[in-house]
Parts: sequence; structure tokens; C-alpha cells
Amino acid sequence: MSRKSATKKEKPRAHVDVNAKYRSMMKKSKRLHAKATDLLPGGVESNFRLMEPFPFYAAYADGSKLYDVDGNEYIDYLLSQGAIMLGHRRKEIMQAVQAQIQKGANFAVPTELCVEVAKRITNYVPSVKRVRFTNSGTEATMHAIRTARGFAGKDKIAKAEGGYHGVHDSVLWGLWGPPEEMGHERRPKTASFSRGVPKAIADTVCVFPFNDIEATYDILHKERENLAAVITEPILANVGVLMPRDHYLNELRKITKELGILLILDEVVTGFRVSRGGAQELFHVKPDLTTFGKALGGGFQLAAFGGRKDIMDELVQEREEWPQVTFHGGTYNAHPVSMAASAATLKVLEDDRVYSNLDRLSNNLFPAMQEQLDDLHITAEVASCGSMAQIFFGAKDVRTARQADVTDWEKLGEWCMHCLVHGVMFGHPHGEKMFISDAHTCEDIERSLEVAEDGFRAVK
Repeated sequence: MSRKSATKKEKPRAHVDVNAKYRSMMKKSKRLHAKATDLLPGGVESNFRLMEPFPFYAAYADGSKLYDVDGNEYIDYLLSQGAIMLGHRRKEIMQAVQAQIQKGANFAVPTELCVEVAKRITNYVPSVKRVRFTNSGTEATMHAIRTARGFAGKDKIAKAEGGYHGVHDSVLWGLWGPPEEMGHERRPKTASFSRGVPKAIADTVCVFPFNDIEATYDILHKERENLAAVITEPILANVGVLMPRDHYLNELRKITKELGILLILDEVVTGFRVSRGGAQELFHVKPDLTTFGKALGGGFQLAAFGGRKDIMDELVQEREEWPQVTFHGGTYNAHPVSMAASAATLKVLEDDRVYSNLDRLSNNLFPAMQEQLDDLHITAEVASCGSMAQIFFGAKDVRTARQADVTDWEKLGEWCMHCLVHGVMFGHPHGEKMFISDAHTCEDIERSLEVAEDGFRAVK
């Protein structure tokens, strides 16, 4: 789902040529989209997949490459929005999945695989002592918040402005919007991002500015008697790759402890990707609860939440008053096929060479892109952490969600589309994060840099 810049930008001349080339490449996709619009709103399964003039349709993928129904090949840096960390059709994952399918798809009773995956998670992420499984990042954050509320006996949560935690009603607040809706940067309004979310829920959410520890403290201190938990991404991925500055996460941890508020780190994007122990390992932060997704499933539908033993045991702790428990359930939770994929993925990630390879590839791509931009005198920042990155056009040293929001997202979209029609998908074609997989090669990086530089020249 593309984000519009706050100010209107003149579109570069290359825009028309790129769209014409796109249409000429995507004849079968265009026909499919025409059929899809009669069956699916917008012709897509998720609002994130809307794009102009129409989306292209994938046929298959292998390693670092994605192929569409028209036979076009792309070096893939979208990687299922970061879920594909080891490359498409990774041998170990495919073998594990095929073996599990032979045994059965789903049983709705526990399996040994569930225990194996849970053990690996708790080994890799020391703050997690107990874990439960879900099917998506949305479910993971929804249940983590419910568990925190049940444990604390309070209804209200606080979330970082610009932070994305899925699509349930409790978290579709304070993402982005017109300035008059968002309020003052240091005192953000609880602004809804979606129609259909009951206005009454606004009373259960407050929003604080990421990377402004003084304003964060003031807001949390004021609401301390009402707050069950604070939830934030350790690196704001919804607005790009917005890194915590000046020990922000460590200070936030101190504040939440001081005020008696639980801290939930949403590591759906960063978990197992930026390091084996997630962003909390990089920044030396120990949250009360953590959510996982994306890389955890190796491309299959899987997410999880976990944390302190006493908090997680809230899910089975019966109380005298009604309701007696904080409920978590789901027919497809810990789906055996997804668990087989996860077990294989986490076993591969035990090898330090995976992270060394990701670091090597990332260090060859992202700094070189920054050099290209600087050499062309284009004001832009290639913000990165490990194997994930985002380009902020029109700004450098982006520190807050508000600053990220007013960077030139239209130019980012133009650049991404230019690169797409030349065989490199740098994230979503209308502007998204880019990820590197263990399957990418030095040749992929070289070709990608050629296309990237040509794209920078085109949008300059």
C-alpha cells in the first residue's frame, strides 16, 4: 500500500515511459487483474498489494529470484515482506514440509514439532521463557496485548507513533495521516488509520513519539495508572527502517519498569533477521513479552508471542472472578506443516555462517547505494540494519516517524518501478523495505547496483 508524500511532487519524465514498459511486460497479469477485480476488492487479497496501474501476478520463485506469469524474472528483495530469509524453496525447508505433508496436514492436537520450535525460540531469545503460536503477526500482537491486559488487570495500552502491529482494532492508531489528524509531534493524537474501527477503542490507546524519550516519559507517566503495556517495534519498520537513537529502547525499558508497565517488543519483522536473538539482542533490551512472525515460518504461515513465565501463565491461570482466564486459541495454531518449516529454518539459523553471509551481502549493497546517491548529489538516506534497508528520499538523518512520513515516498515509488521493469524488485514496487536473503549472490548484488544507479539517474 503506497504512502503519499505530505507535499505534492512533480513526477519525473521517466514515469510515463516506465508505466508503458510495465504494461508491455505484464499482458497476462493485466488480463488476470481484470478477472480478479470481479472477484476481489481491488483485485487483490490485501490492501498492501494494491498498486498502479495494476499488480503483477507471481508464478513461482527459486533462490533469490521471483518469476511472474508473463515470464519476467526479478531479483527479489521484497522476499514476502521479509519472511523469506533463507531464499525461496530452500532445500531443508522444502524437504521438511514434504515429509510432514505425508504424515498429515493438521490435527488440532499438539505435535513434537511444536515442542522443538518452542525450545529453539527460548534458546535463541533469552527473554522468552514461555511461548504460544499463532498464524500471523496480527494475531501475535493481538494475543500479546490481551495477555498483558489480563495479567495487569488494566485496559489501556500505549504504542509508538508510526509503529505497525497488524490490523486488529487495538493497534490501527497513530500510523500516519494528515497533520491535523495526527496532532503535535511531541503529543500525538490517538488518530485512527482505518474506517470501521470503533471510536470507543481510542480511549484504550495512547500514542507516544518514538525516539523522543522526554516526551515518551511525560505521556507514559501521565497515563501510568491506566496502562497495562507499552508496545513498540524495536526498529520502526512501518515507516522504513527507523533506528532507535540515543539508547531510546534502553531508556524506554527503564521507564516502563519504573512505572510498573509491561513492555512488549514487536519483533515480527526483526525477529531472527537482524540477529539470531532479534533486535533485543542487538540493543541489549529485555522486554516482558515479544512477538514473532515473518522469518520464523520460513515462508509459511506462522507467528508467535512469548515472554516471562508469570505473564504467559496468565493464559492458563484460573481466577475466582469471571472471566476466569485470559483466552488464547485457534484451530490452526502450531500448524504441523508450518512448524516443520519453522523447525528447519531455525536449525539452519543455528549456523553463524548464515548471518555472516547476510552481513557480507548487505555491506556490499546498502553502503554502495548510498555512495551512488551521494555521487549523483541526490539527497537521500539508505537506512539499514543487518539485512533490511529503506531509502528515504529528500532527507538524511531521519530520526522520527514524522520526519520519515514527509520524505519523498513518491520518488521512492518511481525508483522502485524503474528498477522493477529492469528486473530488480527492491521491496514493494511502489516503495517498501528491501530485504536480503541467504540465497542472494555477489552477481545479484552487482546487477542490482547497476539497475539501482540507473534508477537514481532516472528519478533525479
